[in-house]
Amino acid sequence: MTVFNSHNADNIEIRPRFKLISVRSNEEVLDKIEEALPKQKEVLGQRSKNHIFLRIPEKKQHYWSPFMEVVVDKYYDNEEMAYIRCILGPKQSIWVMLVFFYIFIGVLALFGGMYGLVKWNLGKETIFIWAFPVAFVLFGIIYGTAKYGQRKGRDQMLYLVSFLYHAIDDEKMERL
Repeated sequence: MTVFNSHNADNIEIRPRFKLISVRSNEEVLDKIEEALPKQKEVLGQRSKNHIFLRIPEKKQHYWSPFMEVVVDKYYDNEEMAYIRCILGPKQSIWVMLVFFYIFIGVLALFGGMYGLVKWNLGKETIFIWAFPVAFVLFGIIYGTAKYGQRKGRDQMLYLVSFLYHAIDDEKMERL
């Protein structure tokens, strides 16, 4: 098994992703994860077809607690093997909020900046010319906040990944 390293200094992703290949079948992997959930109290999970959603129990959650989505399919090269795709991120409400802020600031920068550039090209003074640099700074602040949250939830994130590896319990599992 390979070690999961979610926090490289040069890693810019907000929602880390990784893929695994198991020699077990996809149904066997899903069943193994489902069987492991009640045996411990540190991870809660819910299965919906070939998706499993893993999270930390309410009493141990904080604002930046992670959420893990695991999708298990048949591997395209060998249908007897499982192809496991995992994505880690903040709770859905926090993720939507971050995306909303990015879109809102982007739209304001686009239209405010365009208006400012038109006025500037016409030789008129305008404060809207500052829309681009202000948006750039705000994007940086939001990104920094997201990275802070990721760092704050890192231990719980690693615990979710560790649970997944131990639940599948496949010595020959390979990370793509």
